[in-house]
Amino acid sequence: MSDGHDDLRAHAPSAAWIVRAAELHRDRWEDEQELANAIHGTVVGAAVMVAASLHGSLGEILVTVLVTLLVYWVAERYAHLLAAGVRGRRAGWKETRAAIARVVREGWPMVEAAYLPLVVLVVTYLITARLTVAVVASLGMSTLLLVALGYLAARRAGATGGGALGWAALSGVLGLATVSLKLFLH
Repeated sequence: MSDGHDDLRAHAPSAAWIVRAAELHRDRWEDEQELANAIHGTVVGAAVMVAASLHGSLGEILVTVLVTLLVYWVAERYAHLLAAGVRGRRAGWKETRAAIARVVREGWPMVEAAYLPLVVLVVTYLITARLTVAVVASLGMSTLLLVALGYLAARRAGATGGGALGWAALSGVLGLATVSLKLFLH
């Protein structure tokens, strides 16, 4: 029985790493909004890292990225809660608490997507003791994550292997633009 990726593996063996990376999150970021939040968080985290790395230390970069993503997450979740109120949803206190918890949980992939690039940042810095190298490695990981998320989103939307690779490449362009910005500014 085929796992849906055999055609991709047969026609593009060099893209197998994208399949493996996407399969790591097969049960995560399950719906359209969670994937959108993860992509949004990855792009915002990378952009903030570029800006913070211009004059910041490792600790300042970590704090700036995490705090910025938390602020974006809170703002986005607050907007969703307000929008639900505007639509006139009325419920008892127990139902309201459950709805608030669900809305807050749904947005968490925005912050969660920053974990892997930040781990790469710290580990690379510990190995090389060079902040610029660590930032570029982390931005590279952000780019790979965007490629994997683009592929995953396309496959979940029913795209063929080739179509999903196209979306993965387009997603990767966002990451490459961020890396290019970092290299240009530094």
